[in-house]
This record gives sequence, C-alpha cells and structure tokens, in this order.
Amino acid sequence: MRTVCLGSSKASFLHVMETVIATKGIVNFIWTHPANERRRTRALMRAVSFQARARLLHRRTLARLGDRSLVWVDLHRTAASKVVYANPPDHSEMLAWRRILRPGDIFIDVGANIGTYTIWAGELGAEVIALEPAKDTFALLLENVALNGYSVSSIEAAAGAVSDTARFTSGRDCVNRLDLDGSAETAIVTIDSIIMDRTVAGMKVDVEGFEIEVLRGCERALSEHRIKLIQLEWNTTSRTAVGTDRQPLADLLAQHGYALCRPDGEGTLVPITDSSFGPDVFARPYA
Repeated sequence: MRTVCLGSSKASFLHVMETVIATKGIVNFIWTHPANERRRTRALMRAVSFQARARLLHRRTLARLGDRSLVWVDLHRTAASKVVYANPPDHSEMLAWRRILRPGDIFIDVGANIGTYTIWAGELGAEVIALEPAKDTFALLLENVALNGYSVSSIEAAAGAVSDTARFTSGRDCVNRLDLDGSAETAIVTIDSIIMDRTVAGMKVDVEGFEIEVLRGCERALSEHRIKLIQLEWNTTSRTAVGTDRQPLADLLAQHGYALCRPDGEGTLVPITDSSFGPDVFARPYA
C-alpha cells in the first residue's frame, strides 16, 4: 500500500511539473510574439479565459484568425490553441503569404491539421486544396472550412512520392505521421496527380519530417516551375522520419532550380544558403 501511495504521489508531482513547464512555454510564446506587441496583457487574459472555459466548463472556443475568419479551438490541440494565443500564430510565415497570395490563386495545404493555413489562404481569396490524413483532425478541418465558407477542396489523405496506402498514427494532433505500426490506414496521393497541368501560387508542407517524400511526388510540377512558392518545415523531425538532416531536401530543390529563403519579421523573403535545421524555409524558383 505504501508503494502505491508513493507511486501515485510521484505521478501527481510529475503531472504538476509538466503543467508548470507547459504553462511557462505558453506565457513565453504569448509575451514574446510580435502580434501581441502592444496587447500582451489582453492576449494573456484571452489565454486564461480559453483554458478556464475548456477545463472548467468543458466548452470549445471560437478564435479569430486574420481579419474576419474564425476557427474552433479545443484544449490540447496545439495548432488550434496557437490561434488563441496570437493572430497570426506563425507570424513571419503567414505575413509572407499575405504579401504573395492573390484572389484566385491556387494554394495547397499539405498536412493541413485543423486548417489554420487553409483558412488564412482562403481569407486572402485563394482557392485551397487541403490534405489531412488523420480522421479526427480531418473532421475538425471540415468544420472550420464550413464555418468560414471559403473555396476549399478537402482531401482525407497524405501526400507522398507515389499513390498508395500506408499506416498512419492517430490521436496525436499535429504530430501524427506515417508509421508502419500506426493504428490507422490512410490513402497517399501525389501532388502531381492533384494539380495536373495547373500552376500553383503556393504550397505549405508540414508532414513531420516526410517533406522530401511530398516533393518527390510533384517533381513534374517542380521541374516546370509550376509551384511558385513552397513553405517547408525544417526542424529535426526528418531525422526520425527519413534518417537524414535537411540537406537532401535542399539538394532536390536545387536540382529543380529552387532557391531557399526565410521571411523576416515583416514577411519579406530573404535568401539563405545555410540548410541546417531551423525555422520553416521557403523555396522559390531562381529569378
């Protein structure tokens, strides 16, 4: 009995510590985020209200995204929660798309999650093709698309090098990924098969390290420079996913005549030559 009590106490202590660490991270995100520069206190109060509403009342929150859009936010949904904490959540990257996308442009959101980038591009007037393979997350994507009424084609699938089916994890929010031992099965489609001969103004790819597989599935469009700008996650997840750093991805892009850049604080794209891990990278055809 004593051992059980000690184990229970230890588990409770660890849970408290994890909560404290997570809270500190949220506060730091809110306080340092450029979008909250002149309204930090208001942003903190909004976060407290969201947490209290979810934990005490078990209710969801509608959060503002962009100038006139809304998304449903549930507790423990990281991508959605960030919209509560800052608008836009991915400040530099989303400002870059605001500079570039025009009404009628085609935008592809690969790994759309609950639709933050899908809704952002839709508000800018783009025609969006959103891909999300996780069934529970796809349902939330559909909900947010319906809420805003933008022109979006939603596809419950992953993007890859070839059209096929594969095992996929479930219930992991924004870190669901292809996994041979995954509990779910998903369709895999190629971007080339989706866009065919069309020209795409922009594509965001966030697939937990498998970005190179997505690009291998659109090499025809890349070779013809029919994807004008690509945003790619550039963190260490590729080591787990495909066993490499980001250099092979940089090499593939260079092979097709794409240069790497990153947005500054105002969303202006600045060329880079360093392909080491870091914030999201954008790729565009050489001028």
